[in-house]
Amino acid sequence: MQQLPEGLKVLTTRPENLASPLVEPLIQAGAEVENIPLLDIEPLELPPQQRQALIDLDHYQKVVVISPTAADQLLQRLDDYWPQWPVGVDWFSVGAGTARKLEDQGLSVNYPARGDKSEDLLQLPELQELSGQKLLLVKGQGGRKLLHDTLVSRGASIQTLELYSRIKPRLSQKQIQGLKSQAWQVIVISSGEALQQYIEFTDGSNHHLHLLLPSERLVTQAREAGFAQVINSQGAGPQAVLEALIKHFPGGS
Repeated sequence: MQQLPEGLKVLTTRPENLASPLVEPLIQAGAEVENIPLLDIEPLELPPQQRQALIDLDHYQKVVVISPTAADQLLQRLDDYWPQWPVGVDWFSVGAGTARKLEDQGLSVNYPARGDKSEDLLQLPELQELSGQKLLLVKGQGGRKLLHDTLVSRGASIQTLELYSRIKPRLSQKQIQGLKSQAWQVIVISSGEALQQYIEFTDGSNHHLHLLLPSERLVTQAREAGFAQVINSQGAGPQAVLEALIKHFPGGS
C-alpha cells in the first residue's frame, strides 16, 4: 500500500455514518485524521406517488442509486415491501461504495470499474440506449441534474425517488474550533453543500489551507470563494482521495 507522509494532518468532513470508509484508509496510509461533519442526513417523508414507486419496484427495468446514503435509505424502506428482490431489474450505482451496500443485501450491481462520478456511470454500455425503458433514480434532494437529463436524452422514462435531504449539522464549539484550526494540512470536502457549510463555519478564515475537492466544478467554486490551494481528486471515493493526496503530498514509503 502506498503511504502518505507520516503524520500528515487531514480533516475529513463527511456525515458521521459515512466517515469511516474514508478515514480508515487514510490512517492506514500514515495520516493523522479527524472527521468533523459538514452535513447531516435527514430522511424525507415520501408522498403517495413515491411510495408507490417502492411498491412497483418490479415495473422498472433499471434502478440507479447515486450515493451510499441513498442505498441505505432505499434498503430500509424496501424492507417493508420486498422480502425477496424482484427478478428482471438491473441495478446500477455511481461508485463501488454504494454498490457494496447493495451487494451486501444480495443484489448484483453494475458500476464503473474506475471513478465514482455521474460521468463515469454514464459510460457503461448498458446505459447507452434506453428507448422505452423505465428507470428509477434514487438520490437525495437537490444535486446535479446531469444523470437524470442524460438518461432521459437516451430514451429512458425516469421516476426520481428523493429519500433524504442534506442539512446543516449542529456542531459543538469544539468542532467549530476544529474546523477553524490552522493545524490541518489538507481538508477533504465531498460536495458543494459541504463546501458552502465550511465557508460559513470558518468565515473564510482558512483560505490558505489546502482543500481537496472531488470535481473541477467544485474546484472552480472554491477558487471563486478565495481558496488558492485547491486539489481536484476527480472523485469522492476513498481511492480517489488517497491517490490525490499521495500525488500532492509525496514523501511516504
